[in-house]
Amino acid sequence: MPDLPSSSAWIALGVQHAVLARAMPAVRHDLAAPLSVMRMGTTVLKRRLADGELPPAQAVERVEQLETHLASLTDSARRLRHWDLQAPPASAPLRATAQLAQQWAQPLLALRGLAVELADGGDTLPDTPAAQHLLLCLLLGAVHLLAEAPAAPACIRIGPVPGQANALRVQAEGLAHRGLAHQGLAEQSLPAPQAQGMPPLDGAALQHLARHGGADLRWGDGWVEVTAP
Repeated sequence: MPDLPSSSAWIALGVQHAVLARAMPAVRHDLAAPLSVMRMGTTVLKRRLADGELPPAQAVERVEQLETHLASLTDSARRLRHWDLQAPPASAPLRATAQLAQQWAQPLLALRGLAVELADGGDTLPDTPAAQHLLLCLLLGAVHLLAEAPAAPACIRIGPVPGQANALRVQAEGLAHRGLAHQGLAEQSLPAPQAQGMPPLDGAALQHLARHGGADLRWGDGWVEVTAP
């Protein structure tokens, strides 16, 4: 069957969907958590105001706390633009995009005993501007590609590529272990954390997405390098 003109775009869209599905728990948490706190805070504030037991200064303090949570919620809602495929492309420094990828990947993978970190706390990452939507998808995809390897790593680190100001390297380090000493057994490596209901990501799929967006992606055993367009 001949390759259809739009097949490349559909494949790239499918890969983006697979990456988004893995990031969605963190996105959902960032939206739901401030709402829950605000709902509880407004309930308490309303009750105390109705009882006339809340001094004006304390009422102002409570409102300021609600404003802080509202600002956090607004920031999280704005991040949804990264998944709006109809939005005009926007650029951001590679460092900022790597930080966002780490923030979205870490909460879910931490529950599985896997750390996601930035090399040197992010200080050595380049500030070269690049298309953020594409790079964010590729970085998140690279993190989950390594996390879903047959032997789950202990840490995935996002760092620079020496001599390349427009590239980032995602590196798996160590092996996640669970202690079984209390059972008199040797430690065993943890199985790979699989995304429920989805096949594991593979390097060829991410490479297709990168090429479709004009970027470059290379991968090997325990590492992925992404070069921005």
